[in-house]
Amino acid sequence: MPYIGQEPLTGRYIVCDDLAVSFDGSTTTFTLQTGGQNIYPQTEQNCIISISGIYQYPVDAYTISGSSITFTSAPLATDTFSGVVLGDVLSIGTPTDSSVNSEALGTTFYVVNQQTMSNVSIEASENGMVAGPFSVTGTLSIASGATFVIV
Repeated sequence: MPYIGQEPLTGRYIVCDDLAVSFDGSTTTFTLQTGGQNIYPQTEQNCIISISGIYQYPVDAYTISGSSITFTSAPLATDTFSGVVLGDVLSIGTPTDSSVNSEALGTTFYVVNQQTMSNVSIEASENGMVAGPFSVTGTLSIASGATFVIV
């Protein structure tokens, strides 16, 4: 899906640069950054913000517009800041290596490690992939429209 502006982050957590160096008791709007680069949270709910160790409730205590955070009350010069921007919480993104096993996959997914299979048939609406040692006794049928990858 195309996006106007920055594409939402997927499953990534970004620690914000410290804003407390700019707290003066009167300024309410600050730019969210990490490593000096602007961050664009999707919504206030995608942020975990703390002022002097006190969790700030999204929308009630602050709002987000683009890369700007605006607090309803100006933080004091003595306050500290902590912020984390969460990625797109509606998408799992790409799973971490070795984090998905066969039990987590659909019922038509087969896992066979270094074994021989008999009479394998891949239907037109199915996909298959083999990695490592694999042998078939009998036939290996791959219907038109199916995908079968050997790695």
